[in-house]
Amino acid sequence: MRAKSYSALAMVALTMVLTPGSAPAAATKEMQDLQRDVAQLQDQLTQLQKSSDAKFAALQAQLQQALDIANRTNSGVNSMSTGVTQTIQSELRAVRDQLNGVTGLSVKVDSTSSDVSDLKSALQSLLVTVNRQQAVLSDILNQVKLIQAPVVAPPQAEAPPGAPGAAGPPPSAQALFTSGVNDMNAGKGDLALSEFAEFLRLYPNDGNSKSVQFNIGDIHYNQPGKLDQAVKDFDLVIEEYSKDQVITPEAEFMKGMALKQLNRAKDAITAFRSVVADFPRSDEAAKAKAQLNAMGANASPAKGRK
Repeated sequence: MRAKSYSALAMVALTMVLTPGSAPAAATKEMQDLQRDVAQLQDQLTQLQKSSDAKFAALQAQLQQALDIANRTNSGVNSMSTGVTQTIQSELRAVRDQLNGVTGLSVKVDSTSSDVSDLKSALQSLLVTVNRQQAVLSDILNQVKLIQAPVVAPPQAEAPPGAPGAAGPPPSAQALFTSGVNDMNAGKGDLALSEFAEFLRLYPNDGNSKSVQFNIGDIHYNQPGKLDQAVKDFDLVIEEYSKDQVITPEAEFMKGMALKQLNRAKDAITAFRSVVADFPRSDEAAKAKAQLNAMGANASPAKGRK
């Protein structure tokens, strides 16, 4: 057997020697086959990359849409919470002012205050849930963006304080508004005032500007020794949003309440009459009439603003 193997090898070697062109031809064919296989593999990788990019793009679009929905829901809940809180607080203040020492209705007022607290807690819980969903969607979207990113940019050196670009981007209008409202409801008046002032500086034309200006007046109204400033704050609301049918009658009524607390009865009567004249169908008009009756003044309408 070993002799036969040697003979076969010898015959192959002899054949290669006698036909010198056969070996290069075979090598060339193998090289061509290898190049064809490599080209096919590269084409398959290209198609796989295109398919992966398309799927990631579709996923990112869906996540972005879900995040936008969560943002709109968050904004709606914030607006609803602010509106309900302001309306109920105004009602409770009016009721307490009308009591004027009458203790028989104190239990009913306390019960109403408890119901208001429960409602505020429910709204806050809903807001927390929406914020959590928004955070989860944001994290998922960021992960998708990181997966798609081909190259990670090298870290940049931190700019020294005062240098151009050292400060980060300002917070969004919605973030500032939400933070200010939360701090106001939590009794952190000074912190809320600074956030609302920053909001008006950065976003004076935002849709929540009127609520922010009213909230500033409301905070000053409830702070000791700040009633004069509250009157000025409510005057700003009245001047800037004179045609608004919701925020302006509230500002006029609260201005009257501040003037009444300052013992400026004549000015308070004028403010209450302005509510009745300018917004006769508003809830504040009815409350203004009640204040006028309690002060022994008639509710004859004063001339409205032009």
